[in-house]
Amino acid sequence: METMCYNEIETTKGKEGFERYLKLAEAGNHIGQNNLGDCYCFGIGATKDEEKAFQWYKKSAEGGNLSGQNNLGYCYQNGIGTTKDKEKAFQWYLKSAEGGNLLGQNNLGDCYQNGIGTTKDEEKAFQWYLKSAEGGYSNGQCSLGYCYCHGIGTTKDEEKAFQWYLKSAEGGYSNGQCSLGYCYRHGIGTTKDEEKAFQWYLKSAEGGNLLGQNNLGYCYCHGIGTIKDEKKAFQWYLKLAEGGYSNGQCSLGYCYCNGIGTTKDEEKAFQWYLKSAEGGYSDGQCSLGYCYDNGIGTTKDEEKAFQWYLKSADGGNLLGQKNLGDCYRNGIGTTKDEEKAFQWYLKSAEGGNLLGQNNLGDCYQNGIGTTKDEEKAFQWYLKSAEGGHRNGQCSLGYCYCYGIGTTKDEEKAFQWYLKSAEGGYSNGQYSLGYCYCHGIGTTKDEEKAFQWYLKLAEGGYSDGQCNLGYCYNNGIGTAKDEEKAFQWYLKSAEGGYSNGQCSLGYCYNNGIGTTKDEKKAFQWYKKSAEGGNLLGQNNLGTCYRHGIGTTKDEEKAFQWYLKSAEGGYSDGQCNLGYCYNYGIGTTKNEEKAFQCYLKSAEGGNLLGQYNLGICYQNGIGTIKNEEKAFQWYLKSAEGGYYRGQNSLNYCYRNEIGILKIKKHQNKLKNRCHNCEELNLQDNTCSNCELIEMPKWTSGDVEIDKIIQMTQSDNDAKEWEIWRWINYSKFRDIEYLAEGGFGSIWKAEWIDMPEELFEFYKSNHVALKKLKDSQEIGSEFLKELKANFQCRDRFVLPILGITQDPKTKEYAIVLRYMKNGNLRDFLKQNKSLPWIERLWLLNTFIRGLEVIHSKGLIHRDLHPGNLMITEMYDNSKYKFIRLGDLGLCRFANEIQSSGAYGLLPYIAPEVLHKYQYTQASDIYSVGIIMWIISTGKIPFAIRAYDSDLAVDIFNGLRPKINKDTPQCYVELMEKCWHKDPVKRPNAKMIFDTSEKWIDELMYNDKAKHSLMFLKANEKIRDLGEDEDLSSAEITHSEAYITSKLLPSLLNIQPSSILGFDINKLNFNLNDN
Repeated sequence: METMCYNEIETTKGKEGFERYLKLAEAGNHIGQNNLGDCYCFGIGATKDEEKAFQWYKKSAEGGNLSGQNNLGYCYQNGIGTTKDKEKAFQWYLKSAEGGNLLGQNNLGDCYQNGIGTTKDEEKAFQWYLKSAEGGYSNGQCSLGYCYCHGIGTTKDEEKAFQWYLKSAEGGYSNGQCSLGYCYRHGIGTTKDEEKAFQWYLKSAEGGNLLGQNNLGYCYCHGIGTIKDEKKAFQWYLKLAEGGYSNGQCSLGYCYCNGIGTTKDEEKAFQWYLKSAEGGYSDGQCSLGYCYDNGIGTTKDEEKAFQWYLKSADGGNLLGQKNLGDCYRNGIGTTKDEEKAFQWYLKSAEGGNLLGQNNLGDCYQNGIGTTKDEEKAFQWYLKSAEGGHRNGQCSLGYCYCYGIGTTKDEEKAFQWYLKSAEGGYSNGQYSLGYCYCHGIGTTKDEEKAFQWYLKLAEGGYSDGQCNLGYCYNNGIGTAKDEEKAFQWYLKSAEGGYSNGQCSLGYCYNNGIGTTKDEKKAFQWYKKSAEGGNLLGQNNLGTCYRHGIGTTKDEEKAFQWYLKSAEGGYSDGQCNLGYCYNYGIGTTKNEEKAFQCYLKSAEGGNLLGQYNLGICYQNGIGTIKNEEKAFQWYLKSAEGGYYRGQNSLNYCYRNEIGILKIKKHQNKLKNRCHNCEELNLQDNTCSNCELIEMPKWTSGDVEIDKIIQMTQSDNDAKEWEIWRWINYSKFRDIEYLAEGGFGSIWKAEWIDMPEELFEFYKSNHVALKKLKDSQEIGSEFLKELKANFQCRDRFVLPILGITQDPKTKEYAIVLRYMKNGNLRDFLKQNKSLPWIERLWLLNTFIRGLEVIHSKGLIHRDLHPGNLMITEMYDNSKYKFIRLGDLGLCRFANEIQSSGAYGLLPYIAPEVLHKYQYTQASDIYSVGIIMWIISTGKIPFAIRAYDSDLAVDIFNGLRPKINKDTPQCYVELMEKCWHKDPVKRPNAKMIFDTSEKWIDELMYNDKAKHSLMFLKANEKIRDLGEDEDLSSAEITHSEAYITSKLLPSLLNIQPSSILGFDINKLNFNLNDN
């Protein structure tokens, strides 16, 4: 506020002037009295004496002098020569203003604007400024410009503000010049023009205006409107600071702190910040707090930092409020208090501080000191970003990238990361590099990713150094260079970055870019882990678990896995699950193992998903659920994990969990036979006008009983339920082949139950019509009972029974296997890789294992009864289901009066005395193994007669292909061993085939894997006209269906074989 004017009349300087004013004043001249007051007030020609100044101003004022009245008001306002009295100040300014004094009008406007000695009234303030300005007073013009600029007492109008500042500036008023410079610099009410801004700041500064000097220093410091000249900036700040101006002191502190225009000197920086702060300047207080916070030029003292941030914040400093929020948030120099942190961030943000807005967004995003609100977080990040703050731009990019508080938009995410990065923000540069690396919101460009990481790394940012190491390690955007990767990981690690420490540990562990050193690997993993890095904690756990670079310690392994898991790291959760599953470093607890695997899997961990699938498949720590097992294997497989893919393969081939199969729940007994609705109660259907419906029947009591037994089994799956199916429900019936005991037909079941169709994804079925079955015989019933006993997914399922109304033949309705039988399949697929051949053996033997587990003997195993199909939606997955249980019996039901079958597959002991055992089935398995390995028909060039039977009995076996893997040959030979006791059982064969498949899928370096892979190469080396099954002409009597076998009762095998077959100890129930 301008207050004094002592040049209203011509004066003579010095003592002469004083003497003249004294005479005039004592003579009662009011102007002389005012000027004499000036002399005493400013020590002109006399000793400075504020009390005498006050007295003479008072005389002049009371005499009606307008300048005297204004100056008297100033004395009352500031306590010069009298007691401070703002109300009296206001009254005297009012008198002066009403008398037309322009300075008085301006000062009266100040009183109304700021409520000095009167009620605050911005409209009156504006009016008095207007009077002063229109009167040509440059101070008033400046004040009026301020009102228009900020909308004080009038409508905001930046163009008018500019015009009044211009008038004031041209009138020589330094404040007006400074304000005009500000308008030009920021384009307020005029076109932005930094050169003009500089010129007006220069005029203002040269006129002694302190703010103008400060702004001029800023222009020199940053090259605004002039050539950057840090030394001149420093000089102007120094001039201000030494003059006691706190703004200048703060700016000078900044120069010393950062070495701008002078030698960097943090101690001097601290001292100038201290002067500025003690002078009440809030920026200085904030900067002083920063010095104490970070130990710049003084001893670090967080409590003092907090106190100075508090002073700055209370003084309305927005950055101080933000920093105070940081203190409360992180417990710096005070007790941690997230609610207070939120409040201070809110003040700072609402005041327009861009970093405060960013931090407030962070509070809303993470629920720090307030309720989590992602939409508000987004809005505050947006304000900060649009204001040009690079932190806010990066945070806003993150919101768009992950759909936080807004719709996910990767292109916008990229654009905001780009702005942040170009603004020099390291996190923005990091995120931008990540976008280029992975093609997020932009075209994938690994070279650009590399360049941004390089920029960060060379700038000393440890996260950028770590990512640059990753680029060199994997050849991303640059040539692969493991030594450079190691060096950058080392820099990052030494900089304290936990990811870099973990990566460096990995280099030492695996000898990447350096000599392998497990002890150093352990040490770096330990640093990383102790720094809170979740991957480092996981890897440290692995070191303790396996004794890598340290003594093996499973309890410590468990503890570090636990830390990693509790931090939410999916690998740590998976490994913790493994510890609980196998009791490593803790008590075995399968339920906890399951929970850990579940967390890991839900977090997207592929191994966790795979392990969770195992838990559901085998009921580990949870209820067995094959459908869920399948789903988790599927997730793991789709993520590219080979174990998940292999388990999915296993599920498909064994039809494990491929569809949600509900329990039967006895639905069929409530289904109306007429309208098919599930509303039959007490044999009465509501849809059929309450008519009592007849109960279905096959016409045979025994068949009805068996069907009813399947339907009354509440634990059965839908595909384990049999039905009596009216023959009229079949259409497009097509003859396929003739079997040993009947004919095979294909048909379409037009109203197949929905549950079955959902499982098979086809309504095609096979009909096995039994010869001479017009009357139900005991053999037919035995076949049905055997099938009932063996209801299982690995045995070709019966879906129902029907009767051809024309021939009266009964038919078994079976699942249709679209790829036919094994014999036909191998003819069409002559170059199968060995893993596919093993899958055929594996899926077939599972069915036999089921039959043997029930105490039954199949008695008719040959390729014609091994039916092949594939997944409905993926022809890659082929599998066998064992069928035709027509001869399947319990051992005590088998008569020794004859045998049926296909000769090459019949065991010697059966040929001799029809002594069937489960070991006899295993002999058949051995011959089938030979067929799987060669694709040929056994003894195809010979008639299947008694001569062949004698040769088989005497030890003849099919010729083994020389390229067959030795392990396979050994198992095959055990299966067709002449001594039934020396043959393996079905479970042994199954376990062996599982082992081979597992090794081929997971360990191609295993001994058995190498055998099968070498055999694959031999298959590939065969010419187009060659295959394993070529170069044989089949004998006309080499039949392919089961018949009555020739008897060997009249020969003496002991004289041929050298042993008595009657002395062999046959195991009749070898399972």
